[in-house]
Amino acid sequence: MIVEVLDFESVVQHIVANSFVVRPEIRHIVDVAKGEAISSEPIDAPTGVTPAVLGSRLYLGTENGEVFCIDWKEAKTKWTFADERRAQPIRSSPAATESTVVIGGRSKKIYAFDPGSGELQWTFPTRKRVDSSPVVVGQRVFVGSADGRLYALSLGDGKKVWEYETGAGFAGSAAVAQQRLVIANDEGVIFCFGSKNQ
Repeated sequence: MIVEVLDFESVVQHIVANSFVVRPEIRHIVDVAKGEAISSEPIDAPTGVTPAVLGSRLYLGTENGEVFCIDWKEAKTKWTFADERRAQPIRSSPAATESTVVIGGRSKKIYAFDPGSGELQWTFPTRKRVDSSPVVVGQRVFVGSADGRLYALSLGDGKKVWEYETGAGFAGSAAVAQQRLVIANDEGVIFCFGSKNQ
């Protein structure tokens, strides 16, 4: 496979976001040009999610229910969060914007954090686990749940804008293109939301 290298920083971001090396409970930062580990940061449990990268920070959830913010340039954990009342594995990849990091959990909740401080901004309860990864479009968050509902939430306060019942749960995430949102439920039915005129 041939990989076009544009610049060192973007390559490191790609590697940080997409690689597990040696032990899954340690996040490794690898210099692709040299093929050497730059540093590593313990995350205390395995993770199977792709982190979201925003500048020099990456965000991810783990199987023990913790959310981590790691500065990959410094190889330091900046903050962590664990729901003390319902710590459950997190199999949802986060979505990160300048104002908010959003992630779902098997705790039947969607969580939103301040990306810098880790302060919990809001939570939204669902009826079943959330393994589907959220997608942020403008000031809306779209995420599916195992309860068979696709939720549209306000990014600012987590209030429900609308929901759509599909009859089967979601494990996969939505895709957004050309002002349309496409998502498939666990029965393989594909749903497309958006204007028919576009």
